Amino acid sequence: MAPPGEPAKAARLEGVQALRFLAALLVVIGHCQHEAVEALGAQAGAARFIAFDWGLGVDIFFVISGFIMWHLMQDGFGKPGEAQRFLRRRVLRIVPIYWLGTTAIALVTLAAFSPGESIPFALASYLFIPWPHPDGRGLFPVLTLGWTLNYEMMFYCVFALALTLPRRLGLTLLLSVFAALFVAARLAPPQAFMLKFWGDPIIFEFLFGIGLAALHRHRATLPGWVALIVAGAGFLLATWSYQTGAYHELARAITGGIPALLIVGAVVCGPRLSVSSRPARLAVMGGDASYALYLAHPFALKAVAAVSAKLGLWTLAPVAPILAMLAAAVIVSVLIYRFVERPILSALQRHFARPAVRLGS
Repeated sequence: MAPPGEPAKAARLEGVQALRFLAALLVVIGHCQHEAVEALGAQAGAARFIAFDWGLGVDIFFVISGFIMWHLMQDGFGKPGEAQRFLRRRVLRIVPIYWLGTTAIALVTLAAFSPGESIPFALASYLFIPWPHPDGRGLFPVLTLGWTLNYEMMFYCVFALALTLPRRLGLTLLLSVFAALFVAARLAPPQAFMLKFWGDPIIFEFLFGIGLAALHRHRATLPGWVALIVAGAGFLLATWSYQTGAYHELARAITGGIPALLIVGAVVCGPRLSVSSRPARLAVMGGDASYALYLAHPFALKAVAAVSAKLGLWTLAPVAPILAMLAAAVIVSVLIYRFVERPILSALQRHFARPAVRLGS
């Protein structure tokens, strides 16, 4: 998952921003359910059996990312310096609060591992390189949710390389690199874990978004009722996949990527979201804070779950901690966005916008 795109050269897509909030909220709800199951154990009841793919939020984010990058940068291909400017903007948006979250977790957890394990693991986490977690959980960074950013940064690097070429050649490069990664990952030995990670079929979700942006450029539109049906079909398909063997037997690019493509496509090609109503404005504001919500919500959830356990709320009123976790996650994310993420980004943008001072001048 990544924060909103470049400073708008085109009209701001409010519907996409609102969808970012929904996508982040799906991930948060899934983790709330996990906390409830952890706290209640055998008494979790229905919380154990809400059989929905809450991780669909990640697939939606990846499709949105591909869409936004192409939508905003499609006229920048082949322009001198555009690739460097693009990559700098993406790094400035992604790195600061991710590194803050990573550092917070590292200070608490890495002492449990030997320096030989923790140092390369921490460095890989800061540099968005997939690396085996010392506790054996898999290719997850210090801040576990950062696994999605390892994909995002790979996509941005390939996209930046494509920007150095004319658009048609740039698109050919994008498609070729992703196809090569996929094929190489299928042929590589298990020890080539980086290649296995970056060659996972989930990378095609970025290309789904690029294809959607190309359709949008040609003014592909859907009536409101058709958009609702398409989005509904996406959610139904994701639910069906999750509740059947398809979720485990097929690639995530199919079980999550295709539903995400339908949902994002319905929002992008459907009627433009009006922000005249308060709920719509709040959803768009939530979209602005969606990156902070995605990264910070585990901290809020753990804190509320721990306090609820001390107060006995999980036994007295198990719904209350779940609602409190959701509320805390959203409130904390908005505060982080307004008072941490946005000020840091503004300061960094001002710094890098200054002309270089020549020595001796």
